[in-house]
Amino acid sequence: MRHLLSLFFLCLGLLLSAAGPVTAWEGKWQVSSFHGVDYVRLNDVWKFYGFSPKQGRPGCVSFGAGNRVVSIRPSKQDFYVNNFRYILSYPVVQSGGLLYISSIDMSKLVDPVLRPRLSQSGRITTVVLDPGHGGHDAGAVSPYAREKDCNLALALKVREKLNKLGFKVVMTRDRDFFLTLGDRVAIANRTPESLFVSIHHNSGRSAASGIETFTLAPHGTTSPFARTRRTEDLAGNNQDSENIALATAVHSAAIKKTKAIDRGIQRARFSVLCTIKRPAILFEGGFVTHPQEGSKISSSAYQDILAQCICDGIVRYTSITRNHPAPIRHSGSSSTRAGTPRPGFGRSSDGAIITYPSRSAP
Repeated sequence: MRHLLSLFFLCLGLLLSAAGPVTAWEGKWQVSSFHGVDYVRLNDVWKFYGFSPKQGRPGCVSFGAGNRVVSIRPSKQDFYVNNFRYILSYPVVQSGGLLYISSIDMSKLVDPVLRPRLSQSGRITTVVLDPGHGGHDAGAVSPYAREKDCNLALALKVREKLNKLGFKVVMTRDRDFFLTLGDRVAIANRTPESLFVSIHHNSGRSAASGIETFTLAPHGTTSPFARTRRTEDLAGNNQDSENIALATAVHSAAIKKTKAIDRGIQRARFSVLCTIKRPAILFEGGFVTHPQEGSKISSSAYQDILAQCICDGIVRYTSITRNHPAPIRHSGSSSTRAGTPRPGFGRSSDGAIITYPSRSAP
């Protein structure tokens, strides 16, 4: 399994020696406007990446190189890389026998996914884990599970695994109490050298199941998950590329390992993502309302699997962007890397719960 994931991400990074960052094509490709949105021709996109026609998903147009296949569905917002699903901000347009993809999707989704090593999040030493809901806010509730309990249980398992790998972890909550969305964002923004993972579980009709991961919708785009239509809510942040690269790493690990329904990497303007100043995602680990999935979500064994997926994704993200220092390794010595706090627990001035790397790190 680890070999397959490594192969997948190797495929994502194969084109590092191609033309420079995405700005290399801006101003050079023919831009067309459809419904007030700028689009570029997919033929130009494929040529830029050195892609040729491939056999891919049914009903899709597919191109690729080597072991990588990219598939899109005309007039839809589905975008696949090696069968992992993304949701574009705007549908693919078919006009005059040609296919077009929006310029903003090209720069904010396609390029960061195909060339993740160009994403630069800065040094990452800390992970802020945000178990959603808590206290009087139970989140989704079913006969099989309560979301707030599953969120916390999963986050605690992720913390343990990350600590063993040498990451410092900040928890927005480590027990059952309520935090406002603003409190959660404030903790993340006050934590240097960090990324943010908000952990949730879904609800829906009894047949609804699967895993989905959200990042903040890019500046100026609409989102079916926006809370309001105020102009300021159309703002993005400076981490669009980093957000999508982090989401790709975590989401693909989860889908690959659990074999859950792939509901895609989607864009939203959830309050907990809107004003984050760090690479951030919101992970939905399944539906508590689905009889089988809800029962699995509440089990410790399945939580262990999901926790490992999230941890593997974070490690892959920090590795692929080359920003995380090598894990702490010990050979029977009680010493730690210079500057690394001793293992244990602490609390920051704003109440966030901090855990430090374990001395038993591999």
